[in-house]
Amino acid sequence: MVTHYSMNGSDSACGRTSPSLASTQDTDKVSCKSCQRSLVKPAAAPAKKTPSLADLRKKPAAPASRFCVKAHWRVHLSALPNLCRLPRGVAGQVHV
Repeated sequence: MVTHYSMNGSDSACGRTSPSLASTQDTDKVSCKSCQRSLVKPAAAPAKKTPSLADLRKKPAAPASRFCVKAHWRVHLSALPNLCRLPRGVAGQVHV
Protein backbone atom coordinates (compact mmCIF):
# COMPACT_ATOMS: atom_id res chain seq x y z
CA MET A 1 0.00 0.00 0.00
CA VAL A 2 1.25 3.49 -0.90
CA THR A 3 1.78 5.94 1.95
CA HIS A 4 1.07 9.59 1.20
CA TYR A 5 2.23 12.74 2.98
CA SER A 6 -0.57 14.59 4.75
CA MET A 7 -0.72 17.19 7.49
CA ASN A 8 -4.41 16.77 8.41
CA GLY A 9 -4.96 13.10 7.55
CA SER A 10 -7.44 13.53 4.70
CA ASP A 11 -5.69 15.70 2.08
CA SER A 12 -2.36 14.55 0.65
CA ALA A 13 0.50 16.56 -0.86
CA CYS A 14 -0.11 14.97 -4.27
CA GLY A 15 -3.74 16.10 -4.33
CA ARG A 16 -5.56 12.88 -3.51
CA THR A 17 -8.40 13.10 -1.01
CA SER A 18 -10.03 10.09 0.59
CA PRO A 19 -11.16 9.10 4.06
CA SER A 20 -9.29 5.79 3.72
CA LEU A 21 -6.03 7.41 2.57
CA ALA A 22 -2.90 5.88 4.12
CA SER A 23 -0.96 8.96 5.15
CA THR A 24 1.78 10.05 7.50
CA GLN A 25 3.45 13.27 8.63
CA ASP A 26 6.89 11.66 8.71
CA THR A 27 8.67 12.45 5.43
CA ASP A 28 10.91 9.37 5.67
CA LYS A 29 7.94 6.97 5.51
CA VAL A 30 6.31 8.49 2.40
CA SER A 31 6.27 6.08 -0.56
CA CYS A 32 4.09 8.05 -3.04
CA LYS A 33 6.36 9.43 -5.77
CA SER A 34 4.16 12.50 -6.36
CA CYS A 35 4.18 13.37 -2.66
CA GLN A 36 7.95 12.94 -2.53
CA ARG A 37 8.41 15.29 -5.49
CA SER A 38 6.13 17.89 -3.90
CA LEU A 39 8.12 17.69 -0.66
CA VAL A 40 11.43 18.22 -2.43
CA LYS A 41 10.17 20.90 -4.83
CA PRO A 42 10.26 23.98 -2.55
CA ALA A 43 13.80 23.27 -1.38
CA ALA A 44 15.14 22.71 -4.90
CA ALA A 45 13.54 25.80 -6.45
CA PRO A 46 16.16 27.59 -8.57
CA ALA A 47 17.01 31.20 -7.86
CA LYS A 48 15.49 33.77 -10.18
CA LYS A 49 18.09 34.53 -12.82
CA THR A 50 16.31 37.16 -14.86
CA PRO A 51 14.34 40.14 -13.59
CA SER A 52 10.59 40.04 -13.93
CA LEU A 53 8.67 42.38 -16.19
CA ALA A 54 7.53 44.35 -13.14
CA ASP A 55 11.16 44.82 -12.06
CA LEU A 56 12.11 46.04 -15.52
CA ARG A 57 9.28 48.56 -15.53
CA LYS A 58 10.25 49.94 -12.09
CA LYS A 59 13.74 51.08 -13.00
CA PRO A 60 14.61 52.80 -16.27
CA ALA A 61 17.13 51.08 -18.46
CA ALA A 62 20.62 52.55 -18.56
CA PRO A 63 21.56 54.11 -21.90
CA ALA A 64 23.68 51.68 -23.88
CA SER A 65 27.11 52.96 -24.88
CA ARG A 66 27.74 52.53 -28.58
CA PHE A 67 30.80 50.59 -29.69
CA CYS A 68 32.45 51.90 -32.84
CA VAL A 69 34.32 49.17 -34.69
CA LYS A 70 36.19 51.56 -37.00
CA ALA A 71 37.49 53.70 -34.13
CA HIS A 72 38.53 50.61 -32.19
CA TRP A 73 40.34 49.23 -35.25
CA ARG A 74 42.15 52.58 -35.80
CA VAL A 75 43.39 52.51 -32.21
CA HIS A 76 44.48 48.89 -32.64
CA LEU A 77 46.42 49.65 -35.83
CA SER A 78 48.13 52.71 -34.38
CA ALA A 79 49.27 50.64 -31.38
CA LEU A 80 51.13 48.16 -33.62
CA PRO A 81 54.94 48.47 -33.37
CA ASN A 82 55.72 48.91 -37.09
CA LEU A 83 54.10 51.55 -39.25
CA CYS A 84 55.08 49.80 -42.52
CA ARG A 85 51.77 48.30 -43.42
CA LEU A 86 49.46 48.46 -46.39
CA PRO A 87 46.78 51.13 -46.20
CA ARG A 88 43.26 50.32 -45.12
CA GLY A 89 40.54 51.99 -47.15
CA VAL A 90 40.63 54.25 -50.18
CA ALA A 91 43.29 56.72 -48.96
CA GLY A 92 46.75 56.66 -50.43
CA GLN A 93 49.61 54.65 -49.01
CA VAL A 94 51.10 56.64 -46.11
CA HIS A 95 53.86 54.45 -44.62
CA VAL A 96 56.01 52.02 -46.62
